[in-house]
Amino acid sequence: MQHIPHKALHDTMITQQHVMGDKRDMGDGAGMSRTQQGRGKVFPIVETFGYPHDCTSVEALAARAEKSCPFTNGECEKQKQYAGMGYCSVRYSASWDDQAQTYAVCDHRLDGKPTGWAVNDYFQDQPARLVPEVTVTQSPQLNLDYVAYADDPASLDGVKAIAIETQAIDLRGGGVGPAWRAWEAGEPELWREYFTKEAEEKKRPDTVNYGINTGNVYKRLGTQVAIKGEYLKQISVPLYVVMQHKILEQLRSRINFVPLEDSDQWDITFMGFDYDGNTESGGRLAMPHVETVRTSLDNYTTAMTTSGRPHAVRTDFLAKVKRKAASQLQQRNETGPTLF
Repeated sequence: MQHIPHKALHDTMITQQHVMGDKRDMGDGAGMSRTQQGRGKVFPIVETFGYPHDCTSVEALAARAEKSCPFTNGECEKQKQYAGMGYCSVRYSASWDDQAQTYAVCDHRLDGKPTGWAVNDYFQDQPARLVPEVTVTQSPQLNLDYVAYADDPASLDGVKAIAIETQAIDLRGGGVGPAWRAWEAGEPELWREYFTKEAEEKKRPDTVNYGINTGNVYKRLGTQVAIKGEYLKQISVPLYVVMQHKILEQLRSRINFVPLEDSDQWDITFMGFDYDGNTESGGRLAMPHVETVRTSLDNYTTAMTTSGRPHAVRTDFLAKVKRKAASQLQQRNETGPTLF
């Protein structure tokens, strides 16, 4: 278990609120138009093993040599799961972006200072203990990224506790494997040729078609908050969701829950952090706090089933089904309906 004294958490807040350092190019292509920054135009990987892919600081070189994660102070888990690829973030232009942005694609990118900020928000001056990866039910299995707690005679059962979920977006499509191999070979400037080589070997079109899985903002991230929030409310433990602010904005556009004041009876706190172009000591990209918003579980789950949906019309539903059926029949050169 990790003990987090209040002073360390306070220092975390000072570091994030007053980040000093030079503005840096957030991956190749900053300042270019969306067309210029499209997939296939700029090197897609922004951070590797916790540092910019082109950072040459002592800390960055050590992290690469050790394949370690500076946010967890341990071995990089992503490289163990994804054939040695330890990238933390990619450059991508989503449908809501005016230009390409840096997107964290590893949950551990929100560990460290952002997680410490959540602990400090709830416990304030109270020292708290942070416990990672807690399995709270086996069937169905329910895991929590972190639980922070402190002995407190005034709290229920003499313990004050919160659960913390760190949420990043995941990749879809073809991935960035060729770019990683180019970087690993020391020739990131030739990354596009690596995609071409892989396409030839696998006899498929020579395209760069990775993307962030925007559909999972609602389907995975949104649903996890509801499921874990419902469990935690039963045992009177607040839920903190720590995530990149751009993804929090998209979650709120899909699940338009009613925000509550600090003094209200809230169950869930969302904390958004994002890249701001600054670097910290050692060369890491800063990801300071942007926004905190609280809500109740009832507000959140109600918004999940009502947000942004027009009034349902049966004839419109049937028309869409028939259009899709007609399209499928045309593609298959069939003359009649498919019957079961």
